[in-house]
This record gives sequence, structure tokens and C-alpha cells, in this order.
Amino acid sequence: MREILRFKAFIPVIAGVIFFSTAAIAQIDSDASAKTAILYENLKNIQNSNQFLFGQEFFNSFRFSSGSAHGDKEYSDSKTVTGSHPAVLGSDFHYYLTKTTAEKGYHTEAVKWAYKQGYVITFDWHLSGRGTDTYEYRTETKDLVNNIVNDLNGDRTWYYSELDKVINIINNDLVVGTEKIPIVFRPLHEMNGDWFWWGSKATTATNYVALYRLLVNYVKERTNTVLFCWSPNTPTNFNYYPGDDYVDVLGVDAYEVNASSVRSQLAPIVDHAQAHGKVAVFSETGYRSNSGTTMGDNARAAYWKNTILPAIMEDPAGRAQKIAWVLTWINASWSVPYIPHGSSGQEAKQNFIDFKNSLNVLFGGEAPNMYTLIPVVAVEGNVHETANIKLFPMPVNDQLSISLSGFERLSKACIYDTKGKLIHELKITDGEAVLNANEILNAGVYILKASDSKKTLTKKLLVD
Repeated sequence: MREILRFKAFIPVIAGVIFFSTAAIAQIDSDASAKTAILYENLKNIQNSNQFLFGQEFFNSFRFSSGSAHGDKEYSDSKTVTGSHPAVLGSDFHYYLTKTTAEKGYHTEAVKWAYKQGYVITFDWHLSGRGTDTYEYRTETKDLVNNIVNDLNGDRTWYYSELDKVINIINNDLVVGTEKIPIVFRPLHEMNGDWFWWGSKATTATNYVALYRLLVNYVKERTNTVLFCWSPNTPTNFNYYPGDDYVDVLGVDAYEVNASSVRSQLAPIVDHAQAHGKVAVFSETGYRSNSGTTMGDNARAAYWKNTILPAIMEDPAGRAQKIAWVLTWINASWSVPYIPHGSSGQEAKQNFIDFKNSLNVLFGGEAPNMYTLIPVVAVEGNVHETANIKLFPMPVNDQLSISLSGFERLSKACIYDTKGKLIHELKITDGEAVLNANEILNAGVYILKASDSKKTLTKKLLVD
């Protein structure tokens, strides 16, 4: 028997009338492309909802079972375990500039594919210091930031030449058809740590700010598809903040955190984003302990369900909820698996599936297309009190009952597959309808949209 197990919806709501949100121009680049501006506005809509996107670095070009990149862009460990990819793809220009041509191609195609699914694309950059093959702090690069900022020893010319390589990738490789792919670029991250050549061991906060500003000014003059993200390591230190004129998105990187530290680390990021019209994200997190394969897998999977989710959604102050996404690191055999994979035990898999099935977490196929304006549905008063969709019983037997509250007497419900194809439509009178689910729906994910003349609400259906 197929069972409808859980329901998930994303719909931003305000009081007033129904409209499509008009995308604000990306704040850093006034010449940003239309889709880049739409992405930015949609990220704001999500951060101001009660949901967040889940993301992973290189989710569809690395897998835990392999130490090298692969070319199956439609595969991810996440999909193997949960049936869905993450909704945010993290990538790194380091892998485009220092790896083989074949690997660069794998990552490029992975980004293109994710963009076509409507997922968010974010890039960090582990930039190797001049004259070295490492991004880590070394004595030979201890003066590099100072030299770039003050234009000494040809180091600024070197810096710009490295930026030119990234700009070329953005403008010429990250393209689908005639469309350049919007990205959230997160350069020079974790600057308040001492492990990078741009970090606290190598430079002052003042020089770091100057270095970051040089990058933003140079890149935005030569691209129009970039949002800029600033992400310190925990704890956040705003002495390194480049300024609102240089930042679209604020994040923080923190691993092995508990609920209290999640909230305390996100609070200043969220407060600034809310006060200054920016987007806040949890830019990196995960659980890295590896105390035995099974035990480690279980602990890492439980981290998402038992630490990250309640830390965000049960924050008494409500601050931690005001983020657009949470992103974790790479699944690869040369590291720990940050999420379960095909060979993980059932307990680890189930914990991660439970996290994925939370109404507050959006994976791929659950989030809206981030490059199309998200409809903002408005009703008078509190939407949670005045409009709702209930689907029951749980689990569903032969019949699915639909109950609408806060809708007009005559309304309708439409069921779509994840590609937007209409599967079934039915009229609803006085808020109640019944349909034979087992005659209409095969196993899979569907979207149910209930609407009347004033509003539309959406719920996700997962049919096993």
C-alpha cells in the first residue's frame, strides 16, 4: 500500500493582497542580471519564512565512495539516502584552477545541471598564495595581504590576474544556453581564523577589509551575476566586516556546535542582515568526529536531526530561523562523510531522512525555482490561523481526504509532479474533498496547490 507520509510547503505570506514579489536589485552590483536580482529577492523571502534550504559542497560531483570527482551530475549521496538532492550546491574555484581538465569539466557540468533544477549555487575559493601551492598560512606569504593592499612587489598585479581567471570562469564557463548562472561568491572566508594566508595570523582587520574590497570592486566591474558573501569563522568578529557596500550575504562557519552555540553564532549575523536588508546563511557546518565507522556515521546523521534542526527552529528568540540556508562539506573518501551515504547503517540513514522530512527543511524538488519570482500569497491576518490545508488520514489508505480552512466556499486543488505537469484537478466545495489516491498517484513526490479567487497555498506530498 502506498502511503502519503508527510507534507511540506514553501509559501511566503504577508497581509494584504496576492502579488508576485518584485525582485530588488542586488545591493552590491546595481547592474546585476535580472535572474541574479530574482535570486537575491527569493533568498530574502526564504530567510523570512519558517524554512531554510539545505546545501552541501560538491554534492553531485563527489561521493563518499570515491576519492576523486565523478561525472554523474545527477548522482548524490543525499539522493541515494533520502530520494532528494540538496537545494544548495557549494563549489570552489580552487578545483577549477588547480585540478585536471576532466575534473574541472565535472564540476562545471554539475553546476550547470543544478542551475537548471532551480538550485542555489554558491562558490568559495581556496586561493593558493603567490609562489606556493597552498592556501594555508606560510611564512613566505605572511606579507602577501599587506603587499596587495599597498601595491608592493607586484603582488596586486598577481592578485588581479588570479581574479581574472575566476571572472573568466564566471562569464564563459558558468553559462547555460545564453544565460550566465547567478552565483553567491564567498571569497576570503574564515579570515578571523589563523590558517589561511589572508587570516588573522597574516594580517590586520584593516588590511583584510581593504583586500576584500579590492576583490569586490574588481569582480563586479567585470561580471553581473555575482552576489558577494562574507563568512567569518566562529565566533563572528565584525572588525573584519568589509561594509554594507561590499556584502550581499552574511554567513558564519561553525562545526561540532550545540544548540546554544548555533544560536549565539547566528544571532549577530541575522541581526545585521535583518537591520540592513541583507541575507543571512549558516555558510558551513557539520560533525567531523569519526569514532568508528558506524558510531561516527550515526553521530553525524543525528547532528542534523537532533542539533541543527532544533537549534534553529526552537530558538526562543526566533533569530536562528532567519537564515536562507545551511550548508555542509564534501562527502569524499579522503574525509568523513558529512551526510550518510549508500553504505551507511540504517540508523544513520533514518536520522538524516527524518531531518530531510521536517516541514522546516527544503531539499531539491521541495524548494521553489530560485530564479523565478516566488509568488507571495497574502491573506488578512495570520495565515497560520486563517488558511491551511490538511491531508488525512495518516497514513493514507485508498482515499485521500483534503480539508481546507480559510478558503472560499468554492475552491480547487491541483496535484502536479515535480516537473510541473498537472496530474489531477478537483473542485472543492465547503472545504472538503476526497479522491482515490491509489488510482491517481504512483510512488514519488507531488505538489498539491489549493486555491480560491484570493490565495493559493501549496503542500508537498511524498508517496511511498
